[in-house]
Amino acid sequence: MGFPRNESEGKQAGERTPMPKHQIMDHTGHTTEAWDKADTVKTAEAEKRFNELVKGRKFTAEKPGPNGTPGTLLKSFDPNVEEVIFHPPLQGG
Repeated sequence: MGFPRNESEGKQAGERTPMPKHQIMDHTGHTTEAWDKADTVKTAEAEKRFNELVKGRKFTAEKPGPNGTPGTLLKSFDPNVEEVIFHPPLQGG
């Protein structure tokens, strides 16, 4: 008996490992970007996207709370967070 070669191996039929995703809200609605966190290149791209949105474009990053409860604001990238919702900055007018 060996170790599983990937996260999905050894799971029950129909059981899936959730892929982390970024939900980016903007004037067009939203865009979803998901990636396999075992892929270091895709994880690095996700971290770059996080930093560009939060630090560069001043989006707010939120980790949703369970069952509709208030979420948690994120200031730095965490590859283990399953879902992050990015809200654009508010604009007066």
